[in-house]
Amino acid sequence: MALAAVLVVNVLLIILLTPLGFETRPPSDLKPVGYVAIGTIFAGLILDLASIGLLFRRVRLASKLAVVGSILFFLPIFGDQTGSFFSLPIPPTINTLEYIYVVVLLVTLFLASKVYREIKPASSR
Repeated sequence: MALAAVLVVNVLLIILLTPLGFETRPPSDLKPVGYVAIGTIFAGLILDLASIGLLFRRVRLASKLAVVGSILFFLPIFGDQTGSFFSLPIPPTINTLEYIYVVVLLVTLFLASKVYREIKPASSR
């Protein structure tokens, strides 16, 4: 349940890091590499949502999806911090949220590895 809660926090932070939340930089200032970041964000979001659904069925794949989704989210954060995605500087709120999100992602990775070890693999026939 802790992993599901952290994955919900991941989804909420993703929303806060978009124009629906606190992102104020216009899309016109997005660099070409920034479009790759948008793709990884959507892929990570889909993996997190799938992981939440599979966790309730106690499927071991849920923890694997959570790990891959979390790793994908490190790429846009790192790219944004290095200035690779936007031609404008990072707004202070986004900067703070990204640092918080790194901590949440590390917690997600820890909990996902713990869940992976706890859920028994399906017996082979």
